[in-house]
Amino acid sequence: MADIRKIKTKKNIEMAFVTLLNERNFKSITVEEICKQAMTSRSTFYLHYLDKYDLLNQLVETQFSVFEKIVDKRIEGLISGQFEETITHFYNELVNNKQIIRALFTINEPKFNLKQKFEDTLYQHWLRYLSEKSSLKYNELIAKFGASIVFDTLNWTFENGIDDETLLFVENIRKKILEMSTSLKKILEMSTSLKEIHDEP
Repeated sequence: MADIRKIKTKKNIEMAFVTLLNERNFKSITVEEICKQAMTSRSTFYLHYLDKYDLLNQLVETQFSVFEKIVDKRIEGLISGQFEETITHFYNELVNNKQIIRALFTINEPKFNLKQKFEDTLYQHWLRYLSEKSSLKYNELIAKFGASIVFDTLNWTFENGIDDETLLFVENIRKKILEMSTSLKKILEMSTSLKEIHDEP
């Protein structure tokens, strides 16, 4: 029973904090205000967190851990195909946490920048996928485009819900990026072959 009360108390504190984050910036929020919003005492707050930075850190790490697991499971579909179906699964797995995620996205402090952590994770997965296909010097740039597409689409769905027309539009962009990557590889291979022929004695 104690564990259930502990979980409920932490949840109340977290949601109180998220509510305040949606009203103003993190630095101006105090522990006293969080406790008042959560209808709990400062002593109870300090049973669970060292300070407001510890509360923020725990929230960021929890959401990032969930995101990483979903990305690991869904990334192949997000990059190589089935984008519309995959982003729908992605949205459904994160939608219950969207209020927390969107509130945390407003924080730009390096150590607690959840938005940057999400984007960096997507970028690394895209770069790994592209590197396995080719060694183009543009892979890093292409990976940035690809990661932005996934992240911005996910952010859009949080604000507007799942929209088939939008997902189809984004799917076409994803295809174009991969097509461009393949075309560049073929052009460079052809250019290399022509150079070799030209250099032959």
